[in-house]
Amino acid sequence: MNVSELSGSALDEWVARALGDAPGVAYSDTWPGFDRVLDRDAIHVAPMPGKRYQWCAIVVGRPGGRLPEGRGGWVEGDSPRVAVARAIVSARFGATIDV
Repeated sequence: MNVSELSGSALDEWVARALGDAPGVAYSDTWPGFDRVLDRDAIHVAPMPGKRYQWCAIVVGRPGGRLPEGRGGWVEGDSPRVAVARAIVSARFGATIDV
């Protein structure tokens, strides 16, 4: 499955797996500490005017961080949390995953 197609509870489970957290957090909806994650893991997220303001995110990563440095590409989502969640999964596991 393409990471860009993940949503809802399936996306939440894959984010927990990518971050090494216990499942059960609604990352795609009410992510606690969302701003802290962006800073800690060097994740960029912005609405893209050329894509009708669709949210796009990319994981840059930091040396010694939880996510690989320079991995993954820009990933889209209908909200900043969904875009970031997909970017995290993509950075850890690649653009496609086995479900």
